[in-house]
Amino acid sequence: KEKVPKLCPGCSSTKVRTVGFGTEKLEDQLKIFFPTARIARMDLDTTRAKNAYKEMIEDIEQGNVDILVGTQMISKGLDFENVSTVGVFDADRMIHFPDLRSAERAFQLITQVSGRAGRRADRKGRVLIQTGNPSQKILQKIITNDYIGMYEEEIKERENFKYPPFTRLIKLTVKHFDQTIALQSAQKLTQLLLEKMGEDRVLGPQPPLVERIRNRFLFDILIKLEREKVNFRAAKAFILEKVTDILTDKTLKGADVTIDVDCL
Repeated sequence: KEKVPKLCPGCSSTKVRTVGFGTEKLEDQLKIFFPTARIARMDLDTTRAKNAYKEMIEDIEQGNVDILVGTQMISKGLDFENVSTVGVFDADRMIHFPDLRSAERAFQLITQVSGRAGRRADRKGRVLIQTGNPSQKILQKIITNDYIGMYEEEIKERENFKYPPFTRLIKLTVKHFDQTIALQSAQKLTQLLLEKMGEDRVLGPQPPLVERIRNRFLFDILIKLEREKVNFRAAKAFILEKVTDILTDKTLKGADVTIDVDCL
């Protein structure tokens, strides 16, 4: 455990901040600390070529790799008996990713990748998790493999905030090449929905994590419909009616709306 320094140890600058890193940068850093180690990197770039993935697996199985660096793809479907240590870097990014299922997915992935270590009976495995907050609840649940406790906390929180499985989620994504028109379209659609559905059921609009795709600006609207209280067929008809109002509004010409039902 080490605190972020207030001054750069190299140049004494005060402009110090935390930054993310990819597998390539991590590989470069490992080469500095372990210059004699045979390091392989498994990600989309290194496995793109024909037979590259198969050849890398064979190298690992034959003991030609000391350290394997990779994306989430290395946590699934791989079984190497000579793995003794697994490291999970920047677990906080996974845990606090802006998504309803981020804690659930973090628990699943870290537990899954941790199972890669110590598969031989004569070798004890070790798992290292990098985090800025080791006391956070989800990590404690992962460390103790308390999947029942994790489920109980998650299900209680979802019930309190009216999220699945207690509701059905519908995500409306408004798109336009002009950012101003995209926002105006999303705001108008939100107001139309609020008139009947209310603030408890309609959230947004807000830009998604990736705000622009194929030169079109995006804004998301989230609708929560209680399974036992709402007539879903009637609600769907109402939403389609209001979406059509936006698409046919001449002042918002060019706006497009996609509808994603049960968007988890």
